Amino acid sequence: MTAPDLPDLEVTVGDLVLDLLRSRSESPELILSAPQDARGEVSANAVRVSQHYTSALLAYGFPADQQELREAADWFATPFPSDLHRRIDASEMNRLEALLSLRPASEYVFPRLEQLIRQRMSDDFFDIGGAPAFDTLWAIKVMSQAREAGILNGLMTEDALREWAARMVEANHRDKDLALALRLRHDLKAKLPAAQQKKTVEKLIAIAEQSGGFWGLAQDMRVLGETMRRGQLAPEQIADHREVVREMILSTCYVIENMMPLAEVHPQAAPVVRRAMELWWGIFSGPDAVNTLRLLFPNPYDYLLIVSRTLVSARAYVGEPLIQWGAAYIHRKLAAQQTRPVEPPDTESIRQSLRNWIRVDLEKPPEPLRLGMSDSNVVRIYPYVANPMQSEEDSFRLNIPNADSLIVKYGPIEEIELERENYARLPPAIRDCFVNIPQPSFIDAQRRRAFVIMADLHRYRTLSDALNKVPQIHEAIVQELGPFLVRVHLAGDGSKRRYVQEGLLLQLYLLPMQQHVRRIFQYALENRLLEQDDRQRGADQVQRALLDRIGYLVRYQLELEDFPIACMHGDLHSRNIMVRRLKQRREGSDRDSEVDFKLIDLEKFRRHGDAALDAGELLVDLSLVRSTRNNDPARDPVVALIRAVEKTYAEFAAEREDATFPVRMLVGQARALLRIAKGRTKQGELSLKESRKGPAIRVAFEVLDFAEGALQHLDAAVKVLK
Repeated sequence: MTAPDLPDLEVTVGDLVLDLLRSRSESPELILSAPQDARGEVSANAVRVSQHYTSALLAYGFPADQQELREAADWFATPFPSDLHRRIDASEMNRLEALLSLRPASEYVFPRLEQLIRQRMSDDFFDIGGAPAFDTLWAIKVMSQAREAGILNGLMTEDALREWAARMVEANHRDKDLALALRLRHDLKAKLPAAQQKKTVEKLIAIAEQSGGFWGLAQDMRVLGETMRRGQLAPEQIADHREVVREMILSTCYVIENMMPLAEVHPQAAPVVRRAMELWWGIFSGPDAVNTLRLLFPNPYDYLLIVSRTLVSARAYVGEPLIQWGAAYIHRKLAAQQTRPVEPPDTESIRQSLRNWIRVDLEKPPEPLRLGMSDSNVVRIYPYVANPMQSEEDSFRLNIPNADSLIVKYGPIEEIELERENYARLPPAIRDCFVNIPQPSFIDAQRRRAFVIMADLHRYRTLSDALNKVPQIHEAIVQELGPFLVRVHLAGDGSKRRYVQEGLLLQLYLLPMQQHVRRIFQYALENRLLEQDDRQRGADQVQRALLDRIGYLVRYQLELEDFPIACMHGDLHSRNIMVRRLKQRREGSDRDSEVDFKLIDLEKFRRHGDAALDAGELLVDLSLVRSTRNNDPARDPVVALIRAVEKTYAEFAAEREDATFPVRMLVGQARALLRIAKGRTKQGELSLKESRKGPAIRVAFEVLDFAEGALQHLDAAVKVLK
């Protein structure tokens, strides 16, 4: 058996399938989940993920009578119609599709097919709750499954199926749906003019060529696919584009799944489809495939969808069940685990006895320190550790040096691990500028959360807090913050002038801004939150203007990328800068500083980044802090700090002969405002879910203000370039 030309096929398939099987216990709310309420209702997400989970196991090569798939069939086989469901919606379609794959003879299949037929509208399209063209395509797919299983029972004639399959190719579909339409037309042997077939296939080929080899990207995001094709978009840089990347990969997998079986019929498409599979496979495959995909898609919903569709598309690419390639590896892996040295069971019992013997507790509940935009949390704890060897009348408490209080940071394993890895990458010369990030103290494997215990910077305040409440050090902060940041940027060696690699401008500025613009205006316009105001039309103009300015900057990419690299925090604002007052400087003293600074939150740290991005973010943040104060500008330390930071970075750029630094700093300010606006949309979406439209409308106006501010900075940058 000749191995297909996908690298590390055995190890990648084996590990993905093992992790998919484990995911049922790790994500019980998504795979064959228990009911959410007493009525037996389950979430739409659980139905969708469970359907993809079963598709992946079938693609791997499990037969329908395998235990996991029998249990899935039992889970999907619910009565219809019921008190909860009388119409076929997206969830019921997923349920029906799963039953047709696993247990087509189920008594609950035909009633759903009958109801689906009743939802055919007067124009012959189907109504499932989405776009009519897609709903109809989905209905034809399900009817085709029923036909293959021999249970269509006259609900729709084969001639009608063929007619509809041909019509669906001519409809205006998204990339993945167009590929499905072609597949259905082929399977049903529907008549379609050769010219129309050729035109449709060439359209799919052209889309891939314009999008770097992938499908599912909007026109304004196609540069993302090209950047990934070049290998210039690293996993840790995808965080700001996860939704776009997820849809791109899912669409690409669907196209591969449906077009690979048509390779002989449409040979011109075969190389393009194969290249797409190889491009995506090359991003994550290998012994660390599971960790790479979980880092790319930390949300379990996204991860499970991506893994499932990747396995299905790999099955189409290989042309045979994947079990032919994964089973041997899984057996070898299990055998290796059995031969590993195992500690005597008493040793672990003794270790557990010791843990139980020492009394460890919390003196009081954890104190939340912040609620950021990420999924991580930070709390302060006061540990209580007791020595059980002491008598009752003695003090039981053990004094642990520098641990009267501690900080616990916890969140998704991938986020905590990324921050820890970034700390490990810090140049030794500036490691003391950052809060120490040790190894994870505890990992909750079931919830996929990591917990890290760190020293409590209780003698420190955030910069924003110090500017409000500690006037004694305002002058020192204004004088010393700039030199501190320059030290970080230069990583302790200001003599190096290595220039940036190709594509960094796209990664740091242009792609994030495109994504933020999309998210902001999707929220404000698609939810129709500005319709009662004249700004509705103005909002559309702002969106177009922002994309126009970003497109203009792309034209100057080569010139703007010609700059010296620097260590970059990546999320530099006044809550991520900690400040502690030292003893005042004395005349003749060796100490030349009055303030000690520490930087926290390293998720976006880059050793080879751009100081202009940090400068832009900090200046925007300080300007927002200033906007909330009523102080006299002549006496406001925030105003003085803004001027000092601007002066520091002007001198920094001049010293390094970095001519485009001011332009990039303006772009960094625009990026920061758009990122803040994108973060605000999360609050607005929560209000919409809770049916509180008033707060959602206020958020829409707020994010539009931020977007207009970003446009001003981009206008200034474009003016300099012109």
